[in-house]
Amino acid sequence: MAFAFHILGTSSSGNCSVIEAGGARVMLDAGFQGPRLEDSLQSLGLASAAIDAVLITHEHADHCVGLAALLRRHPALKVFANRETARRIQSTFKVRPDWQLFETGASFDYRGLTITSIPIPHDAADPVGFAVDCPAEDGAAARRVTWLTDLGHVTDVVRHHAALADVLVLESNYDDEMLDLSKRPPHLKQRIRGRHGHLSNHAARDLLTGLKEWRATELCLGHLSKECNRTILVEEAMREVRESHGDLRVSVFDPLEDRPLTIS
Repeated sequence: MAFAFHILGTSSSGNCSVIEAGGARVMLDAGFQGPRLEDSLQSLGLASAAIDAVLITHEHADHCVGLAALLRRHPALKVFANRETARRIQSTFKVRPDWQLFETGASFDYRGLTITSIPIPHDAADPVGFAVDCPAEDGAAARRVTWLTDLGHVTDVVRHHAALADVLVLESNYDDEMLDLSKRPPHLKQRIRGRHGHLSNHAARDLLTGLKEWRATELCLGHLSKECNRTILVEEAMREVRESHGDLRVSVFDPLEDRPLTIS
């Protein structure tokens, strides 16, 4: 199976992606309602039964709302989550998924993939990002896909994993001025800006320009706010990153269009 990484969506209205590598198809978050999830998979020529496992970052609805519908169609699906995330999700379910529990910060193997859970600061029970090491195959080099969204500030652990990524998905959630001018209540603005909220465009840029090591050839900026951000603002914020890394392909996932993006 040739390597492919499909980002089906990454925004406050839903997060879901699929990694195809080695002998596995792994979904990273299932944040779409059932019909949308099925339609998104069909756009890739996949059925839900073709997914071997799901990795869940945390229990917020925009990351796991589609899990129940997925399990109705595919009851044997393996669901990887840490204990507290699984507990929070299970409390809303009538059925019990085939939970594959891991400790936050640990690495584990699944069907030729090595998956590392990355602790991140967000207002959830025990949120994580993931780094997925995909094996070399068909003459192509091994690749590490790293997903880092929903984090209120940048930690040393986050910097470490960002530097090691070949394919990096990083949150660039809001523009400071647009958030200030938005009609959102003050407490929500504070939550978004807080140390367990989300990264602004400038915070994402500062993380990237501050990295002492760099491996990424693909960068996707995601989890943009529909109300408080625009792709043109993210592109402008990332100008220095582009100029510093001429061989880097930068993509910005537009939540207003929500069209799948495939990296292969």
